[in-house]
Amino acid sequence: MSPKGRNAMKQKNLPLISVIMPVFNAAAYLKPAVNSILSQSYSNFEYIIVNDCSTDSSLKILRSFRDPRIKIISNSKNLGVAGSLNRALKLAKGKYVARMDADDISHPDRLRKQVEFLELNPNTIACGVQTEIIDGQNQIISTRSFPISSKSCHDYLMLTSPILHPTLMTRASVYKKIGYTAKYKTAEDWDLYFKLLKFGKLANLPDTLYSYRQIFGSNGFKNIKNAFILITKIRLQAIKNGYQPAWLMLLSNLVQALIVFLLPEKLVFRLFSFWRTSKNTTIETLITQPA
Repeated sequence: MSPKGRNAMKQKNLPLISVIMPVFNAAAYLKPAVNSILSQSYSNFEYIIVNDCSTDSSLKILRSFRDPRIKIISNSKNLGVAGSLNRALKLAKGKYVARMDADDISHPDRLRKQVEFLELNPNTIACGVQTEIIDGQNQIISTRSFPISSKSCHDYLMLTSPILHPTLMTRASVYKKIGYTAKYKTAEDWDLYFKLLKFGKLANLPDTLYSYRQIFGSNGFKNIKNAFILITKIRLQAIKNGYQPAWLMLLSNLVQALIVFLLPEKLVFRLFSFWRTSKNTTIETLITQPA
């Protein structure tokens, strides 16, 4: 058998991955985002794309692809990220489900390395990867480092998100069961991570396998105070349900609250923007030091 034939046999025996991606008016960057998934070194996947009532040419671009692994679903009304992802989860057939955003880039080995990690670590329920930040012209403007160890991911939740949401790969049996809570709009990933912790550990690979597109003025930079209030509610609910935060993280969360509510909103915005785009942003060393 030729090397190509052996590789095809090997891929056929590997677990199916369901890649899920919501799309809303993402025409400007949609084609390279989709191509980055279709070009993965791991080819045994289905690609479920939910068009959330886009008013630009997003749907036309999606229909231009002829890859049989792509399944396009169109919402009859705008459901937002959480609602669209829940629709995709109901259709997912894979052993693992991987997230993707419609304006980002997954590096070629992302799916392969994540599925290999989860296959080798059965107690880990979900994992992400390290990330580089790109601008609208695909220029790298910074990097984001996320905690690797499960303990650090657990503790990180009291300070910031331990996994960049669109880099997430999760065991489908749990992901499909718990899904997203629609009322936590803009913070659905926080709620998801706390729920996932009930079923296993969270982790990140040390490899940089994703390019996250940061456009100033996007949702991630709007209504910081309202977002913080919502995230705080989710944290408090998680503690009520049994989550045990580290004391250092509780203190850090208090400092966050003082910054958000005492400083002028424009200054909070600037600090948040600087933190989001600063080089090699990480608190891994901080949260792994003994208190």
